[in-house]
Amino acid sequence: MDQLLARAGSQAVTFAIRSGITFASGYAVRTVTKFLDKIPESEKKKILDKRTKIRIKTDILGQAMDLIRLAAVRGNTSLEPSLELIEAVTSEIERFETKMSSITETLSSLNEKESVIEVNRCMDNLLTQLDEAIPLLQLSIATSGTTMKTSLSPSVSPGRLLQASSLVAKANESKSPCNVGPVFDLVYYSVFYNPSRLKYIDHEDNKKVDVAKDDDLLAISWKEEYSRASVRIISNNKSSFQYSLEIREDHNDGRYHDEKPKVVVYDVKSIMRMFFSASGKLLKLESRSAPVLMFKLVDKDENEEWIALGQVGVGEFDDSDSEEDESEDEAPAPQEDKHLSLSLLEYLLRLCALQQRDQTSIFETSDEKLALYLQDENAKNTIYETSRQKRDRLLDEANTNNAIDLDSNMNRLKNLDLQS
Repeated sequence: MDQLLARAGSQAVTFAIRSGITFASGYAVRTVTKFLDKIPESEKKKILDKRTKIRIKTDILGQAMDLIRLAAVRGNTSLEPSLELIEAVTSEIERFETKMSSITETLSSLNEKESVIEVNRCMDNLLTQLDEAIPLLQLSIATSGTTMKTSLSPSVSPGRLLQASSLVAKANESKSPCNVGPVFDLVYYSVFYNPSRLKYIDHEDNKKVDVAKDDDLLAISWKEEYSRASVRIISNNKSSFQYSLEIREDHNDGRYHDEKPKVVVYDVKSIMRMFFSASGKLLKLESRSAPVLMFKLVDKDENEEWIALGQVGVGEFDDSDSEEDESEDEAPAPQEDKHLSLSLLEYLLRLCALQQRDQTSIFETSDEKLALYLQDENAKNTIYETSRQKRDRLLDEANTNNAIDLDSNMNRLKNLDLQS
């Protein structure tokens, strides 16, 4: 699915899986501090110097590791071997933290001298590991051509970025769980698979061929789950940065419903990639051509899910809103100021994802990291079709649909023959 959407000319952004080195090194430094509080001043000088070196080197490594992970997830295969080194360094820091905690807990006047010697030895070993990793990671980044730029992508809207930043900052100041930004009035889509389409997919040679297993992605179709949905980002915990994306079905859509509105909630941390298409053509839905925002979600068990949110037309549900019936069992909910802008939702999610992964305010984030999270991976691709591309696409779709209809009719005739 990633490759299919990337080829389709959509804007794309990847949220790298956090390496964890910043968290691990933070805990390690704190365990050293706890140990320092329990030993004489005469023994602190060397340990303090080594603690400073560990903090500085892990900060440098953290930036490089984030860049490598993000580039690798985006398809830079030359960086994949570096991921093993990143995991090894992270594991080494975690082992150091565990060892330091054990030494600190068992420290006493009887083993103080031995404990100081052991701590110095552990810190020397960790510094050696960091010194070995830094040049290798720098070489890996240099040979891969990956760079950390502070300049924003031309596709980034300064106005939307400032608007989203202001809304995130306002939510950060709240002392209780709250919405981040407005409630959005959107359409909610999910994926389903139509294997019967596989044998009719045209390949580059314009011949009907057997479709390989990897080409099963071409049989993906999208279905409308909620014709109207109220979407919002929720800040869940004020002691840390934790966000949820709530999609609540809205029955004020001019259709008959005999069930209660449904709600789905996703952890923002589970969003691995986002794709934006201005034309909405990626969903291949004849009834809608409005902009869409697609999400690749991966949960803690590595289960993958794809969803999409589409922009509704201006005034599309005005009649439904004016004719809304008030339920006798439920008090009417207060009217919320709903927004239709997918781009604002996209920027809010990017900034919230950055805060949740780093557990740091966006205003304390480096320019390089912020630029990475705002970068459009497909900036060189075109979002809009040329007249020829559109004509060819419509012709291909018509031929495919005609072939599917013919096959369906043939199957019906065969069934009639069998029944007679």
